[in-house]
Amino acid sequence: MESMKLIFWLKVLCILGPIYAEDAPNIIYILADDLGWNHVSWHNPSVISPHMQELVDNGVVLEQSYVQPTCTPSRSAFLTGTYPFKYGRQGPPLFAICPTGLSVNYTLLPEMLSELGYSTHLVGKWHLGMCDWAYTPLRRGFDTFTGFYVGYGGYFNHAYHGGAWGNRTGPGGYDFRQQERVMWEANGTYSTDLYTDEAVNIIKLNENSENPFFLYFAHQNVHDPYEVPQKYLDMYPDVEDELTRKIVSMVTAMDDSIGALVDALKDTQQYENTIIVFSADNGGVPGHPESNHPLKGYKYDLWEGGTRGAAFVHSPILKDTPRPYSGLVHITDWFNTFLSIAGSPSLQDNDGFDQWEAIRTGNLPSPRQDLIYNLDQRAIKTIGGIRAGSYKYVVGQNSDEEGPWLFDIEVDPLETTNLISTNPDVAAELEALLLSELSHMVPADEPKLDPAGNPENWGGTYSPGWCTAH
Repeated sequence: MESMKLIFWLKVLCILGPIYAEDAPNIIYILADDLGWNHVSWHNPSVISPHMQELVDNGVVLEQSYVQPTCTPSRSAFLTGTYPFKYGRQGPPLFAICPTGLSVNYTLLPEMLSELGYSTHLVGKWHLGMCDWAYTPLRRGFDTFTGFYVGYGGYFNHAYHGGAWGNRTGPGGYDFRQQERVMWEANGTYSTDLYTDEAVNIIKLNENSENPFFLYFAHQNVHDPYEVPQKYLDMYPDVEDELTRKIVSMVTAMDDSIGALVDALKDTQQYENTIIVFSADNGGVPGHPESNHPLKGYKYDLWEGGTRGAAFVHSPILKDTPRPYSGLVHITDWFNTFLSIAGSPSLQDNDGFDQWEAIRTGNLPSPRQDLIYNLDQRAIKTIGGIRAGSYKYVVGQNSDEEGPWLFDIEVDPLETTNLISTNPDVAAELEALLLSELSHMVPADEPKLDPAGNPENWGGTYSPGWCTAH
């Protein structure tokens, strides 16, 4: 019966072309970079983010929304709906001159939304490979792109491993593009302002369109280098720690950007039919003890501080707001959730769940009951974590000990008490479930850095053209 339904819809698509639900809503997905659990106003009232707070106060806070422990894996999981360990992206973030990227064998979310009649837009950070043009945004389903290809860079000079900031080694090059053109004129302008202008322009251009839009706004804030206009620093005169002051100032700059998006939606009468999802891509960075307070751990960790992202959903379409959503959510879920919102006649057989009805109504439990934090093998060492119900099992995590650890996250969300010795049967069951996933694991895709990608070979820019996509 299901195959007959699929054949019917395929025939409809062939006859009618792109099809989407009547009045399908616009979708905006905002992904903040290296944002700590403690660096948002709904967890820490000393942070100045009134625009996001208003969205939270009239929306749904996702209390258990999980992401990957670093940025490239999270972005991969979001756009594929599949755990990164299944295609080699479970390791560290991609380096700029690493000759690989997110496998072209996967059909990404914007490609599928395009088939449903959406226009698709990426503003901000890509970080999923750029050595071959086939890896880059406009070749992966996005209609427009304004932003940068690699992992980070100066907020004003848009240089990676270059300019006056930082002490990292490696080739220095410029990295800012509009579509596939190097946007040299962006040099000197704060990147958040550039992204905001482009996102607002996309919203305004869509005002009279018959098609809905999907905007993936991959903010650069609050990743290092910690640069922000002085006016935001001036808003925190009493914060003594300089790093904290810069980070929270960058949160406030991002908050102004989000406020401008909401204003544009309201000015163009599109607000009522738009869904906004906000999430961190991983936890706050090590070296700043309070970034994920009170959660344990940081970016790169499998602890809650590295993998539980500050997140919310806001839309007039939601019912009975404000309210929390305590069900499990994983970043892979947005793939099928957005397809569901878009009116897709069928969802994908991947690792994501359709969370829409549970989040929209508040009357249903989360369809997700378990998740894999990550899974990797280094030499003879297995590194991974799994959550099933309230229990979390971790093995091989970087620490003074390699574990294993077992926590009851509902009772002990701060991961203070290892239950391995008191609940050995639960630990054994979760270990078996985690290790059973090794049969699906692809070794981490980490080829040697290739000097062919040195910006000196490409007019001083990070540019595609020096590897073959796979």
